[in-house]
Amino acid sequence: MTKESLIPTIIGSRSGYAIRFTCPSCHNENKILYNMPKPYYKETREANCKRCRTRYTILVPDDNSKNVLNPI
Repeated sequence: MTKESLIPTIIGSRSGYAIRFTCPSCHNENKILYNMPKPYYKETREANCKRCRTRYTILVPDDNSKNVLNPI
């Protein structure tokens, strides 16, 4: 049985081969760079804020998927 993760989830965005997200704690804009397309197209990933080192699960919806913030 798996435990629920206590890591907070935030919404990120794709830009080129970079995933961008803003830390809600310190409002620092972070980015994750990818050289290969396979890990770039994953919908979720875990990353740390570079300034405050808080760990987040970043949710990056696909361009063709429905709006994650307003699922109707």
